Amino acid sequence: MKVVILAGGRGTRLGGDQPKPMVEIGGYPMLDHIIKIYCKHGFNEFVIATGYKGEMIRNAYDGIDIVTCLDTGLDTNTGERVAMCADYLKGEPFLLTYGDGLADINIKKLVDFHFKVGGAVTVTAVHPPARFGQLVLSGHDVVAFNEKPENQTEWINGGFFVVSGDFPRLKSWEFEVLPWLAEHDELTAYMHTGFWHCMDTQRDVDELNQLWAEGKAKW
Repeated sequence: MKVVILAGGRGTRLGGDQPKPMVEIGGYPMLDHIIKIYCKHGFNEFVIATGYKGEMIRNAYDGIDIVTCLDTGLDTNTGERVAMCADYLKGEPFLLTYGDGLADINIKKLVDFHFKVGGAVTVTAVHPPARFGQLVLSGHDVVAFNEKPENQTEWINGGFFVVSGDFPRLKSWEFEVLPWLAEHDELTAYMHTGFWHCMDTQRDVDELNQLWAEGKAKW
């Protein structure tokens, strides 16, 4: 199965003037880290859906035979980018992820789960990183303070999808396509309780670089 990486984002909240997936973690572009996650589990054919300053990505990966860069347009929405990649792959099943998230997920187990459970798309559900201390209250009394609670109950879309069925051609993958699939019982969730971290803000970049510098990069 080929891996599609959505890499058309501008990364405006990170400052700078480069595609978001080219922001460096530990001296390597985020795309390098994502590619290595998949290669570790034997998936080594990639389609990078480029957009904003896509030439920077094409120049960086030109000549690497496991990577194909597909220009999906400057201001194309995520759902449209996914559809363009699906058309390029001529209907074959594929893996899909964003160009701004890292995890220690076992991709083989994700794929096995998808084909065992069924459905057009499987999304990886993750717990968001704990950012704030948690107050434990009894009435108005604070009885405990958990600096970074580990037992979280909230699940969010962590990317790392498997796509093997039809989906509607709508603009937003997150706010239109996935809800449609859920409504039609074609969306399943693979629960990943290990490491996951997104790269939405400069704070995220700093945290990931710190993990790398300290030898704690779990991905």
